[in-house]
This record gives sequence, structure tokens and C-alpha cells, in this order.
Amino acid sequence: MIPPQEASARRREIEDKLKQEEETLSFIRDSLEKSDQLTKNMVSILSSFESRLMKLENSIIPVHKQTENLQRLQENVEKTLSCLDHVISYYHVASDTEKIIREGPTGRLEEYLGSMAKIQKAVEYFQDNSPDSPELNKVKLLFERGKESLESEFRSLMTRHSKVVSPVLILDLISGEDDLEVQEEVPLEHLPESVLQDVVRISRWLVEYGRNQDFMNVYYQIRSSQLDRSIKGLKEHFRKSSSSSGVPYSPAIPNKRKDTPTKKPVKRPGTIRKAQNLLKQYSQHGLDGKKGGSNLIPLEGHEHDFRVKHLSEALNDKHGPLAGRDDVLDVETDAYIHCISAFVRLAQSEYQLLTDVIPEHHQKKTFDSLIQVPSVSLGTSCLPSPLSRLHAPHRTPWTG
Repeated sequence: MIPPQEASARRREIEDKLKQEEETLSFIRDSLEKSDQLTKNMVSILSSFESRLMKLENSIIPVHKQTENLQRLQENVEKTLSCLDHVISYYHVASDTEKIIREGPTGRLEEYLGSMAKIQKAVEYFQDNSPDSPELNKVKLLFERGKESLESEFRSLMTRHSKVVSPVLILDLISGEDDLEVQEEVPLEHLPESVLQDVVRISRWLVEYGRNQDFMNVYYQIRSSQLDRSIKGLKEHFRKSSSSSGVPYSPAIPNKRKDTPTKKPVKRPGTIRKAQNLLKQYSQHGLDGKKGGSNLIPLEGHEHDFRVKHLSEALNDKHGPLAGRDDVLDVETDAYIHCISAFVRLAQSEYQLLTDVIPEHHQKKTFDSLIQVPSVSLGTSCLPSPLSRLHAPHRTPWTG
């Protein structure tokens, strides 16, 4: 049996533990109540926040839509203003460019062509949108005036800067040539590079926008005159050299013509054969347009065979085997050969220049016109006297 003292002690211990458990349980209950309260408060706060966000969204969305609409309206207004400015600018083209067009393109070609481009656009605009507008007549008149100024500038540049090729330079070009079919590119500068660039730009503009081909006639007339004068200058150079030395002068043998007039000239076997070959080649071919080349256009018909035959026979009669065994080339024939060589070299160089200035589909016609007068002049002024009676004044054996 447990003693009363021990039982009393155990009872007090049990009561103390029970009291502690009750206190712990009470603390836990209070904590749960506080947690529930905090949860309710948090839910309430979140609900309130959600409600406010919904109200804010309902307020912002209409504002956002209105802002988008305003932005679109602003963009449309800006585009409209830009279009109006663009259209209004056409009405100011005549007044803005009139001074430049009146002063001409000399020394300001870039600016001048820019003004012509503005005028061209204004003409196209009024033709499409307001064909009855008086502004159309203004810009059309200004455009025609500008085109005439460009044509005049083209003529002026070609006239002022086209120079006759000196006889000395021509002789340097043809010296050492033994075969017509193999020739290097002609190193001639007919126009300064800056002038050539301006001429090319003007010609391209006239073809593309001016719808005018008159400048091609101007080109071939000026260049034909220079080519003709160059050939005549070479012939005059031969004549003066011969008269000043007191003996016939032949450029082919400048170091061997110092004999007295009664002394027998140096024999040059094959020279007559070269003259015959040159005449035959020039009569059968023309420049085909390839740079540096010498492919020539055939002369068709019976006249070609007749002309070549009689020219060759005339040379043989004067210098061939029937005339003796000296095989010496006459001074006039020698000069004529050099005139022919010079003509072809200069014509090749002219074609190289022409391909830069004249549109491709007009090059052949323009070139044929360019060489027509010089080729006729070559036949009438340079032809040796034994052959002059065989030369028809209206046509030369190397043109088609």
C-alpha cells in the first residue's frame, strides 16, 4: 500500500502537469483565433485591392482607347500636312527654279539638272491631277526653256573644247604601223575629262527626259569638222615640209629624203604592195564600233570591185613591174597612205568618244554621218594625182 505522503505528492505532480497542459491548450486556442482574425483581415484587404484594381482598369481602358484614337488622328493629320506640303511645293517649283534656269547650266550643271528634275516632276503632277491648271503651262514653258539651255550648253562645250589633232601627234600615232588589222587603242583625249562627264550627263538627260535627238546632229557636225580639219592639217603639213626642204617630202621615210632632186630615191620594195593592200582594205571595211578595232562595213555592188581594181591598176602602172624595177613609192602616194592611216586611227578614236556620248541604238547612224564629210575630203584633197581621175567626188571607196 502506498504511503499517504507519496500519494499526495504524486497527486500534486499530476495536477501541476494537467494545469500546464491546460495553459498550453489555451495558448494554442488563442493563437488560432488570432490567426483566423489575421486571415480574415488579409482576405478583406485583398478583396478591397482587387476591387480597386477593377475600378482602375475600368477607368484606364477607355482612356487608353481614346489615346490610341488621338494618336491615329495625329498621324493622319501629320500625313495630310505632309501631302499638302508636297502638293504645295509643286506650285512653288516655277518660282524656285526660274532664276537657275534663266542663268543656265554653265558651271553649275549638277544644280541645274536637279532643278530640271523638280520641274519634270511638277509637269507630271499637274498633267495627272490638274491638267487645266495654269501652273502646268508655267512649268512646261520653264521645262522647254531649260531643255533648250541644255542643248545650247552641249553645243557650247563641244565647240569650245573640241580641238584639231596636230599633225605631229597624228604622225606619232601612225608611226610604226605595218598592219591595219592589228592596232592598239588610240590614246587621244578629244575632250577634257571633266568636260566629257558634263557632255555625257547632258546627252543622257536629253535622251531620257528631253526626248530630243537634235544634239546628235550637233555632235557629229562638230566632231566631223574637227576630224576633217585634222586630216587637212596633216596634208598641209606634208606640203609645207616638202616645199621647205626643196625636195619631195615623204613622212614614211623622213631620214632618207635628203637627196638632191636629181638623185635617185631609195628603193622600198613592197611599199606599192602595202598601198594596194591599204586601198583594198579601206574599200572593203569600215569601223564596226568595237573600241580599238578596225573591222569595217563592206561596200556592196559592182562599184566596189571596179574601184579597187582600177586603183590597184593605177598604182601598178605608175610604180609596178610594168613601170620598172625601182619599186619606189611616189611622194603623193606615200602621203596618201599616211592620210588613210591617220583617218582610220582618228576615226577609231572618234568612235570611242562617240560610244560614251551617243546612245547605243543611235551610234552607227551618227558615226556614219560623222565620217562622211572627212572621208569625201580625204579622197578629194589627199588622193594622188594618178588616181584622182578615178575618184568619184560624191563617194569614197571606204564608206558604205
